Amino acid sequence: GAILTAQLGRLDEQTRRRHGNARVLDRELGKIPGITPQKLDERCTRNGQYAYIFHFNTKEFAGISTERFIEAMNAEGIPNQASYPPLHELHMFRNGEYRNCLSGPDAKEEHAFLKCSFPNTERAAWETVWIPQPALLGDEQDIEEIIRAISKIQRNAKNLASHDMEAAAPVHAAR
Repeated sequence: GAILTAQLGRLDEQTRRRHGNARVLDRELGKIPGITPQKLDERCTRNGQYAYIFHFNTKEFAGISTERFIEAMNAEGIPNQASYPPLHELHMFRNGEYRNCLSGPDAKEEHAFLKCSFPNTERAAWETVWIPQPALLGDEQDIEEIIRAISKIQRNAKNLASHDMEAAAPVHAAR
């Protein structure tokens, strides 16, 4: 109880800071080609910001993959991660384990959703990047570092892409 009480005492300030820093990121990252911040409904007056989420458009970053973008962010010291995978691609659904939680006819049924294609879900999952909420608790300089890092990656995307292509090129043995 004591630990929770101490944490609750900081909740309002931390929520305010995360929300404010996220709005700065919305404004500044929205200026970078290929970065689209997650929209916040205009009726929302305060967001707890579990994570800062944005869409990454690989075409605007010289075709580098989301994974490569995430690696570059990590190299710049910015904590970030890919989105959760689409639910229909999770192992527990693919191998049928989820049926163990069901009863009656549902437990035996072959569920149609496993055979469906969900291209929008897949695109949303694989083109979304999350910055975890602790990064949003930083000061103005910390938020500027996030903006600078993404801008730097955008400016150097062609170099990253060409390096990736060189690394993927087959190596021919000397004769």
